Amino acid sequence: MARRKKDGRRCKGIQAKRGYLYIVISLTTLKDGMRKNEKKWIATGLSDTPENVKKAAEARINILNAESYKLDQDMSLSEYIDYYLSIKKNNVADTTYASYYYQAKRIKEYFGNTKLKSINIKLAKKFLDDLFVVYHLQMHTAKDTKVFFSGALEQARNDGLISYNPIKELKLNKNYAAEYAALKNTDDTFFSYDEANLFLQRTQDNELYVVFYLTIFFGLRREEVLGLKWSAIDFETKTMRINHTVTKGTKVNRLNKTKTEYSNRSYPLSDEQINLFKDLLNKEQQYRKLFGDCYQDNDYIFKHEDGSLYYPDYPSKTFRALLKTIPELPQGVVFHNLRSSCVSILVHEGHDVKSIQKWVGHADIDTTLRIYAKVKDKEVKEEISRSMSEKIHLKNNK
Repeated sequence: MARRKKDGRRCKGIQAKRGYLYIVISLTTLKDGMRKNEKKWIATGLSDTPENVKKAAEARINILNAESYKLDQDMSLSEYIDYYLSIKKNNVADTTYASYYYQAKRIKEYFGNTKLKSINIKLAKKFLDDLFVVYHLQMHTAKDTKVFFSGALEQARNDGLISYNPIKELKLNKNYAAEYAALKNTDDTFFSYDEANLFLQRTQDNELYVVFYLTIFFGLRREEVLGLKWSAIDFETKTMRINHTVTKGTKVNRLNKTKTEYSNRSYPLSDEQINLFKDLLNKEQQYRKLFGDCYQDNDYIFKHEDGSLYYPDYPSKTFRALLKTIPELPQGVVFHNLRSSCVSILVHEGHDVKSIQKWVGHADIDTTLRIYAKVKDKEVKEEISRSMSEKIHLKNNK
């Protein structure tokens, strides 16, 4: 009796198992921008012989031609957006991909099961208008969504699924943006010198006080202050190096790099700040002894008492909760605006724009100039108000 051949591959897409042949098709499914590879085994009922291997291979080709495992013109826009996301995921940083994910989610929710080939100029324009009318987005967010959507449709055009990109030449409606976008007080997005000091004074007993202090003093980004390690503090030369970041995209990313090359910078530390870091190090050593084997060992400076690392959103949520307890302060400020608050203080103290840019690590001086202009505008208005109040008086109603 002839010995049965070993199980295994016979040719591309044909596998033998227990003396019979199976057609194996690799499927790529897309869900929320995540590409998932699966294998589908189809029994042929053919015994494992060279002649039947050829028959199975031909059957596999027929199946591939009959069933669509590739892009086709009848697919929905949502399906294609998922495909486009899977392409972008391999080419951008995780934090950038996270922003693409939410832009894609909005597009998919809006269009539902609408076919890709059905998207025309009328539908595209209605969507862009509704970014303001329905979603009340700010102009910069609407622009990002439009760029992403246009990129997806341009890729679909290149794939031969649509004949033209209907959104490419459309403009965002500035009148709708002014009428429907959520109101945002631009004077309410940073602390002044006095406001920053009041905030620090009221929060000095909070566990994140030093995080707030360093963020305001050095104009750090959230990912930079959370990325501070003990290896970044040089007690001998009294310097602090910004060279590691902690970001949140679709996951938490801990990277030995900064947002831009300009963000990779060092700062001189005062004796007071050196003592501050020494106190933090001393506390950490005490916690290590207290928690013993339960302590989660790592080199990060800012973390919970047991050594477990802060989740990136933790400082932002804590800041928001603390701000509500100080009604005297502008309530529109968010944690990231502490960086702008640093610029505000530096402008107040008379430092020039170029020096401020280098201090906070802005890659583009235009960013510094925009904040500089806002601060100056706010200070001028406050000064005029004080001056006019001294000159123009209300009648005495008593």
